[in-house]
Amino acid sequence: MFLKKSGNAPGGPPVESPRHPLDWEAPCGEGPSPTMKLREELLIGKPLEPGQELLLSILLAREFATRITDERLFKPAGITDQQFNVLRILRGGPEEGYLIREIRRRIISRSADVPRLVDRMMKAGLVRRREDPNDRRGCLVQLTPEGRDLEARLAPLHTAVCAEVDAVLTPAENEALVDLLQKLREGIQERLGPGEGCGAEARD
Repeated sequence: MFLKKSGNAPGGPPVESPRHPLDWEAPCGEGPSPTMKLREELLIGKPLEPGQELLLSILLAREFATRITDERLFKPAGITDQQFNVLRILRGGPEEGYLIREIRRRIISRSADVPRLVDRMMKAGLVRRREDPNDRRGCLVQLTPEGRDLEARLAPLHTAVCAEVDAVLTPAENEALVDLLQKLREGIQERLGPGEGCGAEARD
């Protein structure tokens, strides 16, 4: 328990009373607690409610992860993170390509409007559509030669960014963090319920 001196009883020893964890002063040579550093970074003056520190830490880490990938990868190439994600999905998929619904199942951003995203990539010459021979109601999305070349040029840069982020923590810390994030993600998905947070079913 965190303690602080309150007042002394006459003739008795000093009386200690509980103090809020956020009021804790680090021992000499130690830095501020993670909670205090987060509050300072976001200029928060009040103590955080339960869960706020966790959620804010995740959102802030995502912000910095977005910045490093944007600056090292996406902005120089003139594409978005979602477009790069589609390039990777198609590069790793079958030669005939994927239906829209299959891309949507694999894309990181669950709220992405995949049909419009594909349309923009078609205008940029990165992908093309062809009729699905097994279902004329659907179209398969494929990489164009330009899209394949762009993905190949960005692949080593993507690998370098991933290695740069990976080096921030130790291998053991990375493994533990991935496991904890998986547990957190599954727990949030359970609380959202079936179908929530995933958007409407995309057309082909």
